[in-house]
Amino acid sequence: MYKKVASTFGIKVIIAILNLAIVIILSRSIGAAGKGDASLILTSIAMMLLFCNMIGGSSLVYFVPRYNIFQLFLLSNLWSIIVAIAAFAALKFFTVIPEIFVTPIIILTLINSFLATNLTILLGKEKIMSNNYISLLQTVINLVVLLLLTKSFHQADIYSYINSLYAAMGICLLVSTILIWPYLKDISFQGSKKLLYHLAKLGMSNQAGHIMQFMSLRVSYYVLAGYSGAAILGVYSNGVSLIESLLLISNSFATVLYPKIANTTDIKFAQKLTLQMTKISIILCLTALIPLLLLPSEFWIWLFGNEFKDVKQVIILLSPGIIFCNAAVIIGHYFSGTGRYNVNTIANFIGLIITLASILFVIPAYGIFEAGLISTLSYLGVTIFVMIYFAKEAQIKVHQLLPSVSDFLWLKSQAKIFLKDSK
Repeated sequence: MYKKVASTFGIKVIIAILNLAIVIILSRSIGAAGKGDASLILTSIAMMLLFCNMIGGSSLVYFVPRYNIFQLFLLSNLWSIIVAIAAFAALKFFTVIPEIFVTPIIILTLINSFLATNLTILLGKEKIMSNNYISLLQTVINLVVLLLLTKSFHQADIYSYINSLYAAMGICLLVSTILIWPYLKDISFQGSKKLLYHLAKLGMSNQAGHIMQFMSLRVSYYVLAGYSGAAILGVYSNGVSLIESLLLISNSFATVLYPKIANTTDIKFAQKLTLQMTKISIILCLTALIPLLLLPSEFWIWLFGNEFKDVKQVIILLSPGIIFCNAAVIIGHYFSGTGRYNVNTIANFIGLIITLASILFVIPAYGIFEAGLISTLSYLGVTIFVMIYFAKEAQIKVHQLLPSVSDFLWLKSQAKIFLKDSK
């Protein structure tokens, strides 16, 4: 199992490096303001996806082993179309983002939602590597097309990024559809109404937490753009991208942990696995964070451009929270895998309250320092809640979720064994 984690982690590292290359290209070619527009586009797509995932989404992992996959596929995608139509009308009415970005955001959201459904079905079938390879393919295509447009065709504007997203998501949607096609051959409409009810009940419970989490972590983008401008948002988003790349550690574990828990009835096994993965993810996050903190501001200026000197400040401000956030991701997937999305919803509600209250307290003085500090406080609030809840259920002390010296030594020995076996 840990070989799957290691393979998943390796692929996610490659994806993170490629995403960093995309960030560098965008920062250098369209500047901080253009990078701010790109961040608003991605953030808006992510926001729309949260509503698409109210029927389906990550909760499909729980349903795939239990229900007809054709019905899951059909109901999830039909709901996404309904959400896209409603979102188009809402964005046209409320001028939250520039009107020229509305249509691309809606189309990309719809493609991304279809793709996410396919990938989640693969994950539910424990086709973890297929899921990983498609995610890698998407990033590679995005980078290659962006390079061609900006360097070969000299399209140094935000539309080069939008077109690269079209190409990447569209091709991966086609590939993923081919892979899940065998699971769609059992066509049945029997019990669709009952299934829709269960999908909505569990999916909305799950997505309520994700929506709150999104607002906690990304409402700062809209506030920054409104009070400090797109250029400041571009700088802040680069720092966030770098620090949140450390979440690939916990996400790698969660990719394996989630379907494993969803497919088992042994709660003690699930708790033990969650405890072990939580400790490992914290250790690895700390290890990866140290070099990131040691890099000077001059390095980020050299990498992104003169406008990005404050990236290091963002990294420092967010570093305490990201360590605990790695733990929250693992524990949160334990509750999701056992079908109790309400726990994550409550945790993310706490994070949202902390974020909104803090923003209201500091406005109108809202800049990089305030945004980073508030995000860290939100991370901490969410993590403390899920740790306490899990510790009570597993009948352990909260501090047992934190790594000890013996955990460091155990991980070191396991790494040596893994390296020896891989030779």
